[in-house]
Amino acid sequence: AGFSFSDVMDAFFGGAAGASRGPRSRAHRGQDALVRLQIDLQDAVFGSEKDLTIETAVRCSTCHGDGCQPGTGLSTCTLCGGRGEIQSVQRSFLGQVMTSRPCQNCHGYGSTISRPCFECSGQGRVRTRRTLTLKVPAGVDSGTRIQLAGEGEVGPGGGPPGDLYVEVRLAPDDRFQRRGDDLHCTAELPMTAAALGTQLTLDTFDGPQEIDITPGAQPAEVI
Repeated sequence: AGFSFSDVMDAFFGGAAGASRGPRSRAHRGQDALVRLQIDLQDAVFGSEKDLTIETAVRCSTCHGDGCQPGTGLSTCTLCGGRGEIQSVQRSFLGQVMTSRPCQNCHGYGSTISRPCFECSGQGRVRTRRTLTLKVPAGVDSGTRIQLAGEGEVGPGGGPPGDLYVEVRLAPDDRFQRRGDDLHCTAELPMTAAALGTQLTLDTFDGPQEIDITPGAQPAEVI
């Protein structure tokens, strides 16, 4: 009682636990990374290029990612013979059942590092700071994320790198406030100028602009 048909099939053929998987790769994809970058409003309007200095994992230049000291290499695991798993036969009410589990000596890799790289301690990667150039497109706003494919952390065993995401934040501007795709500013005028009309020179990101103030302009009026 308590056994299903799938339990019986797993017992005979190993199922997920007993199926032969073979050695697994030491190289795994690196993690994605997220950094935040604060830019000026003018850089957001026209776009710009910014240098980013990030601390990340890169492939070890001493062992080139395999984790072994130069001149040495991986050794076939003496316990599993390179299979990455250990098989055993157990007796059950169905008879003899063969099961397999990852090799504890090589952790399922099928090989061992007898002489780990002195630079990365066998990890195939090291942490360092590097600088890259980010092209900020025109029109970005706070919260915009820019994806840089392959610029994230290198994976264990010298695996392929993940992606880098840069989240943009706009620094407060002394003159303008952004509202969607529009820029707003506040201009103060003497009462007589507002009543009689005048011409105001406004310093914008595109240079000085002449703004005509019609006679009788009211407080908080938007042009």
